[in-house]
Amino acid sequence: AVEAAAASGFIKAFKLYPAGATTNSDSGVTDYAKIEPALRAMAAHGLVLCVHGEVTDPAVDVFDRERVFVRTRLPQLISMAPGLKIVLEHLSTKEAATSE
Repeated sequence: AVEAAAASGFIKAFKLYPAGATTNSDSGVTDYAKIEPALRAMAAHGLVLCVHGEVTDPAVDVFDRERVFVRTRLPQLISMAPGLKIVLEHLSTKEAATSE
């Protein structure tokens, strides 16, 4: 599916919503390992991953959700698909804005 999307010339990016992170995201990603093949295909075809970057762990304070994502999930995404272009959307912390 990723290959066909890239070949269409119309699809330039995919959006990742962690499950429960925002309105209508109940069907979002719960297991990042399950999307690794898609992430690798996106990297291979030069597609962009746009991420609503926050964790949804109830043990994490709502004001720390983005910071924890940047420290834990973002490195995981980067290591799963080296070369994948990742855009963090709706940033609210300096840490997210300056992450590499």
